[in-house]
Amino acid sequence: LHRWLSRPDCSPAIQECKFLFDSTYAPKSAGTLAILRARLKFNGIVYSRASTHVGNSQVFYYSQGDRLSSPVPGSIQHIYATPTGELVFAVHKLLPRHNQSIDPFAMYPHFPAKMYSSSSSSHLENVKVSWVVSHFARWAVSSDTVVILSLSRVSTI
Repeated sequence: LHRWLSRPDCSPAIQECKFLFDSTYAPKSAGTLAILRARLKFNGIVYSRASTHVGNSQVFYYSQGDRLSSPVPGSIQHIYATPTGELVFAVHKLLPRHNQSIDPFAMYPHFPAKMYSSSSSSHLENVKVSWVVSHFARWAVSSDTVVILSLSRVSTI
């Protein structure tokens, strides 16, 4: 029936029936839930998903928007805008080190580096753009440990 109604030589009266048929029985889309982006420029700073540019995907942010806690490092996997226009990142949080040996950078308060595990959490955390503090640089010192250095213009860490 659908194929017959879609034929180009179908009469206008039958095409009108096709319109009614489609509006009644065609599957309804859920609507656009989000608009995905590869990169975003916000307040003069460029953010990217990891698959577009790894360096611009590495961010320090306040987990769940809690500005009373220290920012945590993570990697942006997706950038999207909600239907209301709010910009959000889907981020894999970097995990703390497995062995809690002394962090050699802890004795340098004006050098904002810290050691973390090279592994990330398996779940994505939604992070509002306004929760992001800065980008960070990452250096692998072993197969399971990385050094993270905040690239904040004003140190908050």
